Amino acid sequence: MKKIVLLILFAASISGCAATGMNGWLYTGVTEPVNATNAAQGSKKGEASCINVLGIVAAGNCSIDEAARQGGIKAIKTVDKKRSSVLGLYVKETTIVTGE
Repeated sequence: MKKIVLLILFAASISGCAATGMNGWLYTGVTEPVNATNAAQGSKKGEASCINVLGIVAAGNCSIDEAARQGGIKAIKTVDKKRSSVLGLYVKETTIVTGE
């Protein structure tokens, strides 16, 4: 029984570890490309954010469509994701879109 409990705890601790980018234990502040290409950035920029508090409450719309709408972009050239986190208790993810 002890082995089963340890296996469940281990599985829970590593679940999702490959689903995100760089994470710091105390603080994270990174910007990463969603799809790296050699396309030049567009003249317009739009951002859309969502937050997660304590892993209990998540809110916002950080979709590419929302970021393009916020920037008035019709043709998307680049997409980046920016993640800020403090102790994993407060996480803000922002999608940044450039285009025309």
